[in-house]
Amino acid sequence: MKKSNVMIALVTAAMVAGACGGRTDGGATASTPPAATTGAVEATAVAAPATDAPTTTIGVSDPGVTDDTIKIGGSATLSGPTASIGVEVVGAAGAYFDLINQRGGINGRKIDFITYDDLGDSSQYLANVKKLIEQDKVVALVTGFGDAAVEYIASQGTPTITFGVSPATFSSKYPTIYPVVGNALLWTQETIAALQQASVVQPGMKVGVIYDDTLIDISPYVPAIKKSWENAGATVVSTDVMSLATGSCDSLVLKMKDLDIDYWDFQTAAWFLCVQAADRQGWSPKLGWGGWPASVPITARVAGPLVEGVWAGSNGDQPNGAPRGLTESTTEFVDTISAFNPELADPMRLESPATLGYWAGAKLLVAALEAQGDVINKAGLNAWIQGVKNFDTGVTPPIISMAPDCKTGSELVWIAQWHWDAANQNAVRTAGDYFTSPQKEAFGGECFLTALSDEILGG
Repeated sequence: MKKSNVMIALVTAAMVAGACGGRTDGGATASTPPAATTGAVEATAVAAPATDAPTTTIGVSDPGVTDDTIKIGGSATLSGPTASIGVEVVGAAGAYFDLINQRGGINGRKIDFITYDDLGDSSQYLANVKKLIEQDKVVALVTGFGDAAVEYIASQGTPTITFGVSPATFSSKYPTIYPVVGNALLWTQETIAALQQASVVQPGMKVGVIYDDTLIDISPYVPAIKKSWENAGATVVSTDVMSLATGSCDSLVLKMKDLDIDYWDFQTAAWFLCVQAADRQGWSPKLGWGGWPASVPITARVAGPLVEGVWAGSNGDQPNGAPRGLTESTTEFVDTISAFNPELADPMRLESPATLGYWAGAKLLVAALEAQGDVINKAGLNAWIQGVKNFDTGVTPPIISMAPDCKTGSELVWIAQWHWDAANQNAVRTAGDYFTSPQKEAFGGECFLTALSDEILGG
């Protein structure tokens, strides 16, 4: 077996333990559930609609809503090399739904969270979504990576909490898709800003970019990523495809050595394979490397000592409350995950962008459900979500907007370098202050992600 395949197998073994498809039926999975806090009330109360979002809906509830049940569907990668993120997607959302069920549900109705494994395959992802909507009759969805189902979801008008990253998830063409973790372009601009603050960016520095074009398709944003670096005074000398399916990064390392790049921008979950290959060849870029995919803590741990100095970030607070301070919301988050999904109680999993983002997304969806009253349907949920402004999640900066023409998500991040704690065999980082991209105005202002995504998609 090749070394790259061994590493992928290690990632799978380290990140996937216990991952499988299933459903939650509202029962607690731990003997000592978390004590109730004011977090859910605060989140609902602070979510002031930007427009007159309805508190009830006229008409009848959708088929997925009965007198005692609300069906929500989930599709994510729960097996294979990227299963760690999928486990966090359904685990974080499911834990919050379990907490709501433990507290009595939503106006007396319990959430039935039905989940399927998409195997990291686009066609399976679409098949799962169709099954959830057509057979299971869910009223809302929680999905991981991938754009294969966006056309279908939009045609069904199903409110969908999703990771983000790609143009389709931020486009007004798909108004019922709600990104809750981040955007590849914006996070890259924010990383550049952090590098400028740290005096890493230098005039004329040479940058190489590697990106995924498979399930996490970054290719449509590559020209804008290149422009973002150029706006900072750098020169992008190479853009190359690299995914987990590629398997080996040795040839790309040789190419970067020959180009004598100063910084390597990672836009792929396969970044650790390139760090590994560079180590074998005794090379590293002079000014560093990193990117938003390196922000997944469990992958940073698998990279081991080679993660030292890699730039990454987060969209939310660490389990100790940093950088904003420990609050009741932080405690509720940690206690709930520990009670209902103990495999995610590892501090590394608790500060993962996916765990944080989907906890926030679940709170947003529950707030929308609570606002509907007795009648719950897709139209009412979409109207409410699209109307909120600065929705307080408690563990991430507020979700600024989910309006169809201005999808921002929470937007703010903090950026830091990974360090290897040899004594504890763990990757660690110190949270800095939250900030957003200083390039937003140059790209079109507050709603530029939606406008640019529409332009890319021909919307």
